[in-house]
Amino acid sequence: MAITMNRDVRRLEIRLLVAFEAIHAERNVTRAAERADLTQQAMSGQLAQLRQIFGDPLFVRGRGGVVPTPRAEELAPAVRAALAALEPLVAQASFDPACYEGTMTIAASDYALALLMPPLLGRIRGAAPGLRLMVRPADLASLEVEMRDARIDLALTVPEFIPPGFRLLHLFEERYVGVARTDHPILAAGPVTLDGFCAHHHLLVAPFRGDATGPTDLALAAVGRRRTIGLVVPGFSVVGALLERTDLIAVLPARLIAMMRRDLAVFEPPLPVPGFSLNAYWPPRLDTSPAHVWLREQIAAAAAGR
Repeated sequence: MAITMNRDVRRLEIRLLVAFEAIHAERNVTRAAERADLTQQAMSGQLAQLRQIFGDPLFVRGRGGVVPTPRAEELAPAVRAALAALEPLVAQASFDPACYEGTMTIAASDYALALLMPPLLGRIRGAAPGLRLMVRPADLASLEVEMRDARIDLALTVPEFIPPGFRLLHLFEERYVGVARTDHPILAAGPVTLDGFCAHHHLLVAPFRGDATGPTDLALAAVGRRRTIGLVVPGFSVVGALLERTDLIAVLPARLIAMMRRDLAVFEPPLPVPGFSLNAYWPPRLDTSPAHVWLREQIAAAAAGR
């Protein structure tokens, strides 16, 4: 059954209820304005609207202030009850992570997961013990639909994989470095040359497409060169062990190498390889959700190393 409201009820905004309650409690328009954080002129204007809506003076001049009319006294309990009922809705804006109970779903590559999840969990476990994070692979074929359909709350990825229309928070810029085991022959003759770089077999991480082309290949193609891809893997989890135990070399994100704790050597590639931005993305419907705003703040702090 549809609920209908008469015109006067629809006009009775929350701010008018607050004004009524303040005047009724203070019995003085000036003090009521201070209580409601309004100017006296604004409070007088709201009282005029209340009088028009209820067809009654509501508050008349008395000694030292105003006196409620019988109609105002009849309305006062209902106004207080209405404001009390609205308090939980307003209180949601004051998010208390310690009291939060719920699940949020993040889509991320294993690169973003490896870098951000340890410091993120360190921040949220003590502050929000009732928050459960679900992490899913960033499937480019379905990511947009899943974010719009509320199956994914947040995506941690690079700009080219997100269509227009989503909000973003820039987390950091990443650069690429060359990596090989510490006793690799490519490191024996000083700085790595372009010829030596192209001659050795490379490990390529292609988490999204599974093909044999990456940023390094595009940079080489721009100068008319190619490298030899010896192995393509879908994620970064096995990279450290493979490089440490084979003659493969790789060009990888610098932040990832810093946390691998493997017996690996880092070198500058013999040609510039453009880096990338890692961003957090979310649908506009979550812009002002207090819990999601808080989670994004924690992700930004984790990315900044705070």
